[in-house]
Amino acid sequence: MRVLITGTPGVGKTTICRGLAEALGARCIEVASLLAGKEFTLWDPTSQTYDILDINRARRLLQTELVGDYIIDTHVLELLENDDVERIFVLRKRPDVLYEELARRGWPIKKILDNVWAEVLDYILVRAKERWDQLIQLDVTYRRPDQTVELIRRCVTNGECIHEDVDWLEYINENGFVELLERLSATYAPS
Repeated sequence: MRVLITGTPGVGKTTICRGLAEALGARCIEVASLLAGKEFTLWDPTSQTYDILDINRARRLLQTELVGDYIIDTHVLELLENDDVERIFVLRKRPDVLYEELARRGWPIKKILDNVWAEVLDYILVRAKERWDQLIQLDVTYRRPDQTVELIRRCVTNGECIHEDVDWLEYINENGFVELLERLSATYAPS
């Protein structure tokens, strides 16, 4: 069993990875934690995250962890070979809800905006579709983590999969959220 849980930072990948690993008796590989502080990464205080300076070294380190049954939690898809995973789940969260949750976590506004725009523009989904033919999208906006874990568990173990097409553009245009994002982006854009 080789499962990838991916999606925009902040959608709940790590929580789902941990819960699914426990439910399936597999290991959760949290790529961000695995790579944090390695000599080929650099802490960026502005975004409060580690940037990967050498993708090949990061990929080699990750490959040493890919044994047995595992669930991978990452949005850095270029770290994976296509055959490293059998099932790919892209978690999605409505952009206005994601914005509020990231702000409550105290993330820097630039990081919040980058991630919310990535969710609006389907950035992770598009990149995943470029790599894998079969993937499943799940809208986790109003699902509890245990509900999401159970949906994925049923898919992985019994083939009972649901796929939810997600497109946030119409929603954020109708409710005015896109204007807020544009104003904030203009305010916090680097000069």
